[in-house]
Amino acid sequence: MTWTNYHNHCKYCDGVEEIETHVQQGIIEGVVSLGFSSHSPVSFENKWSMEEKDIPAYLKDIKAAAEKYFGQIEIYKSLEIDYFPQQSGVIKKWVDDLDLDYSIGSVHFVDAFEDGMPWEIDGPLITFEKGLEEIFGNDIRKVLEKYFEYTIQMLEKDCPTILGHIDKIKMQNHHHFFFDENETWYQELLKQTLEVAAKSGVIAEVNTRGLYKKRASETYPGELGLGLLKEFGIPICLNSDAHHPKEIIGEYKNTAVLLKHLGFKELMILKNNTWQAMPFDENGIQW
Repeated sequence: MTWTNYHNHCKYCDGVEEIETHVQQGIIEGVVSLGFSSHSPVSFENKWSMEEKDIPAYLKDIKAAAEKYFGQIEIYKSLEIDYFPQQSGVIKKWVDDLDLDYSIGSVHFVDAFEDGMPWEIDGPLITFEKGLEEIFGNDIRKVLEKYFEYTIQMLEKDCPTILGHIDKIKMQNHHHFFFDENETWYQELLKQTLEVAAKSGVIAEVNTRGLYKKRASETYPGELGLGLLKEFGIPICLNSDAHHPKEIIGEYKNTAVLLKHLGFKELMILKNNTWQAMPFDENGIQW
C-alpha cells in the first residue's frame, strides 16, 4: 500500500528544504505520486509566496527530480494559486503559461485594508482580529459570507483542479472563538458552496495540516464538510499541505480511518498523468 500528496511546499515559497529532499523523504514514506504546489507569485509583498524570478529554477528542479527518481515515484508540477475576484482568470493563466500538471485554488485573503493591502484570514491571530474590526466592524458572519462568496466565484469563473482547504478560516477558532460551525447560517454557507463545487467538477482536498500542526481539531474540511462532500458525490484527494519533508504524510492514517468510517471508498490520484479514483484504507492507496 502506498500514499500520494499533491499539496507540498518547499524552499521556493514558505516551505523549507530542497525539492529533492522532499522527494527522498516521500520515497521513504511510501509516497508514489507527489506534486509540488508552491504558492504562486502575487502582486503585493509578503513572506510566503514565490517570487516570479524563481519560477524557472522551481520548474527545473522539479523536472530534474522527476528524471532522477523515475520508476521510484511520480513527480508533478503545480502551484497553489490565490483567488482574488479582481483577478479572475489568473488560475487558468498560470496553468497555461507554465504547462502545469494541475492547479490548487485557495482563498487566503478576503477584502482589503484601507491602504489596499489584502486581508490575510489564515495568518496570525492579531492580523485576523485587525481585519475583522477595521474591515467588517467585527461582524464575523459578513466575513464568512465574503469568504465563501470568493470560493464560489472561483469555482464558477476560474475553477482549479483541486479546491484547497475549503473551510480553513475555522483555524482562527482554535485559540479564540469567533463563530459556531453548528449555527444554521454557517452550515448553509458551506452547503451552498459545496453544491457549486459539485457542479464544477473540482476535486476537493482533505487537508491534514491543521491536525499535525495542532491548529485545528479536524481536517479541512471537518466532519460537517466531509459529510456534504459525500452527500454531493464530490471526488476527494488526501493532501498534507506539507511545508517540511517530515510532514508529507502527516495524520494520513487517522484521516483515512475517518474517511472510511464516513463511507468514502476512493481517493483521486494522479497516475501516469491521469486522474484516477483508487480504493484505499488506513495503510494507503491500492496503487
